[in-house]
Amino acid sequence: MANEISIHNRIDSARKETGDLPARPADEGQIAAMFDRVAPRYDFLNALLSLKQDHRWRNHLVSLVPYKPAGALLDVATGTGDVVFTAMSRRTEYTNFTGVDISGEMLTLAGAKAGERNLDAKVNFSQMSAEKLDFPDGSFDCVTISFGLRNVVDKEAALKEFSRVLKPKGTLLIMEFFKPRSNLMAKAFDLYFHHILPLIAGLFSDRAAYTYLPRSVQAFYNPNQLRGALYRSGFLVNQEISFLFGGCKIIQARRLG
Repeated sequence: MANEISIHNRIDSARKETGDLPARPADEGQIAAMFDRVAPRYDFLNALLSLKQDHRWRNHLVSLVPYKPAGALLDVATGTGDVVFTAMSRRTEYTNFTGVDISGEMLTLAGAKAGERNLDAKVNFSQMSAEKLDFPDGSFDCVTISFGLRNVVDKEAALKEFSRVLKPKGTLLIMEFFKPRSNLMAKAFDLYFHHILPLIAGLFSDRAAYTYLPRSVQAFYNPNQLRGALYRSGFLVNQEISFLFGGCKIIQARRLG
């Protein structure tokens, strides 16, 4: 109870000081509370704000999941489970699908989707931190995380956990936003993400949350920094796939044996 009160006090303090969350997440309680608030309109806004490009990007991510008979896949920061459900439809040789997230409200929605699709017995959703995954070493053939790594407080701790729970030569797939390479696109990206996106999102959901999300991109690794962090965590990057002139990337990495 004392820990819970402390977390809520820190959240209230941060809101008073900044009006929303800081660009660099400082406390998982803050992030979980934010995603709990936006959960009811999360899927709708993802499709609206990306002009449904999120579907295309997610399909491309899942196309990079390696073929593994009786394979096991873990999706971290799973949200409402869309990456898991896409993988289940396309990687039918896999027999173990797991999604974890720190937001209980997101996981409730993911569980409801599984029930609607009669997939309850084939997928497991659990509330869990990316920094401390409650799985044995070498449990998974593939770990995925989509637009979630920048919301992790200790990112290198999470990357080391991904390495630990992956089998040797297992695959890590990261999809994230970055600042675009082109100066012109970077300006358009900033205009949309910092002004238009929060305005539209505020009509349907928590505007403060959608003000934080684009600011978190500015505070995140650049691609070179992320490659370095991956190498330090036991990974070698195989390929990068760019969308939006580099504004969105899928990074495929292999756990070193």
